Amino acid sequence: MLVTSSEEQVLHVKRLDLHGAIDTARGLEALPEAPVYVIDFSALEWTEPFGLLFFARKLRKFADSRKPSRCRAINYQEHGYAAHMGFFQSFGLGFGKDPGEALGSTRYVPITSMRIEDLEREAASDYVDVRDTIEARCASLATVLTHSEGGDLQHTLGYSLREIFRNVLEHSQADTIWYAAQYWPTKGLVELSILDEGIGVRQSLSRNPHLNIHDDEDALRYALLPGVSGVAFRGGPRQRRDEWANSGYGLFMTSQICARGGNFVICSGTSGIMLENGEQKSLAVDIAGTALRLQIHVPEIRALNEALEDLRKRGTSIAGELRHTVNLTASMSSRMLSKDFSQKG
Repeated sequence: MLVTSSEEQVLHVKRLDLHGAIDTARGLEALPEAPVYVIDFSALEWTEPFGLLFFARKLRKFADSRKPSRCRAINYQEHGYAAHMGFFQSFGLGFGKDPGEALGSTRYVPITSMRIEDLEREAASDYVDVRDTIEARCASLATVLTHSEGGDLQHTLGYSLREIFRNVLEHSQADTIWYAAQYWPTKGLVELSILDEGIGVRQSLSRNPHLNIHDDEDALRYALLPGVSGVAFRGGPRQRRDEWANSGYGLFMTSQICARGGNFVICSGTSGIMLENGEQKSLAVDIAGTALRLQIHVPEIRALNEALEDLRKRGTSIAGELRHTVNLTASMSSRMLSKDFSQKG
């Protein structure tokens, strides 16, 4: 909802879940030029990790793009959860905890800003590869996401998240990774959301000469297939002979697990894809970089554990098909993805 005057433009924020954040961000971008922009949080009634990360990113970008106009927030003081999660500080408002300041627990991870430069410094001080430092972070996130310590699903998601973070590190050209998580016991639902401000999926995959990418949605469909990445292609740079060389399966396994036991969302550029209950839905978004939302229904975790081996076999099968494909089209990737979602474990 927009309110205008000759001196200022006012945006009312009501919901910061997936669709609410996307719609509110669209309304923010549609505001006409004005000396002052007011973000009014008085009507805010619900927030989720994805919405907090996505809208905070929009506010940071909006404030920079509309300078020298001034942005200010009002009626935010009573939103204790968002303040505790680090939402307000994450877009520059001096209220609540800083990102990463709250201790977190098995029920939530506050908004956390993970700078690539800091990761590299930490790894150097510990005399380990920076990717090993990432792996330790991902193991703890997988524990929150599966609401359990150990087990095949926790280890698989830990590996998948490691792959996702590794792609940000090596391909996105982002300098920061943002993430947050929340478990809702009454819903039996857990969410982990991840956002980077890099070059986006389409530009990253454009280095692969065997992909026919026409738009951002094409790129997202390719990215969800196993073995597809910005450098994993025939004739591309030689892959390392180490445990990190088997790249390209992170998004595939993560999306498969979440699509069967909850839902999975990936957004980049002007497009987004949601996978849920065997269906694919397209989303119209606008984001510089990439954002992911992983949701899992905790009661489904046992069934997901039992489905893992089938998912691994399916991933290997698809990757084998791709190795013999000279030029992959969006329709081919869509058929592979649709066929895969019809085979629930």
